[in-house]
Amino acid sequence: MRLIQCRIGVSRVIVILLLLLSFIFGALFSYVYTLGFYAPKEFELPGKSTITIQDVEFSPQDTSYFNVTVLNPSYSPSSVGITRIEARTTDNNQIHEINQTEPSIPFTLARGESRTFRASWNWANYTGVRLPLTDRPVEIRVFIQDENGLITGAIFETRKPRVVLLIQTVEFNSSISVTQFNMSVKNFQTSDTYVNVTSVSVTIANNTITPSEVIPSLPYGLAPGDPPANLTVVWNWRDYQGAIITLGAHTEQGYFHQETVHLPPLMNITISDLAFNATDTNHFNITATNSATSPGYVDISRITVSTGGLPAINISEWIAYPSSRLEKNSSLVLVCTWDWSANRGQTVVVTVYTSQGFTVAKESQIP
Repeated sequence: MRLIQCRIGVSRVIVILLLLLSFIFGALFSYVYTLGFYAPKEFELPGKSTITIQDVEFSPQDTSYFNVTVLNPSYSPSSVGITRIEARTTDNNQIHEINQTEPSIPFTLARGESRTFRASWNWANYTGVRLPLTDRPVEIRVFIQDENGLITGAIFETRKPRVVLLIQTVEFNSSISVTQFNMSVKNFQTSDTYVNVTSVSVTIANNTITPSEVIPSLPYGLAPGDPPANLTVVWNWRDYQGAIITLGAHTEQGYFHQETVHLPPLMNITISDLAFNATDTNHFNITATNSATSPGYVDISRITVSTGGLPAINISEWIAYPSSRLEKNSSLVLVCTWDWSANRGQTVVVTVYTSQGFTVAKESQIP
């Protein structure tokens, strides 16, 4: 009985071992069969040339260029000719063809060779400097032509450095001065780098002016999140009252921001009357008027007279009634001390100056 039971136990073990061997053999056969079918396709070399963009680098301190590194793989069947480099801004789908590179293109890239190209492109306009911010990527495209004339290429998507530089406030106040204005420039906390404000520009009817004096002096460094730069720009805008202008803040790194500004309306000041009293040749009176359409007040600071085509002379003594401040929609009287007895019958030109930079003149006949 024991012998029969032993034989039955051994038979079951043999069956289990045979099943395991069959399973292993079947799995191995399936793997070898599948590998034999797909391996030749996997290791088959490409029939046409191709390239790979390994890296694209934008320098946050120079917006005039970017670097693109291109590789012609060693398994490529031949050398390739790089014919064109483009940048596509994805926020507006605009294509920018790069016309200047170092080394210059077309450029032949041998098999297995990698080369970095310095591509000249001013990308400062596409850094999301306006609010609301746009931080969409840019596509760098490199096109090649192989020995058979086939044109292909590669695309690399990346993000540019972002600098949020804004002209926050602008103040033109004709009651303070028409020879200067104030503006503040901010580099926001979300910016990727510091900037150095180097100049301010004023554009009027496509004519751009760069004021020579800014207080405090430029360049002015602004790190991300710094308090704004409060600048006083010396520029005489008297002849542009009421005009629409464009202000620009420019940096050493190439970042900039522009703001359109409507200047205050014309300051309308007139001399409405000149009075010479024949019984008092040591004085004459001026009536000055500030129109209701003027944006503000002015302060009388100086008076001159000129007769017979001679150079103007200053009136050293004068009194203003009710005061030297001429409010809008009002008049004041200036009593001037000047002996005009020797100038009877002559033409006189009287000029009134204000501390804000305005002047007004009137011509009259001395009795």
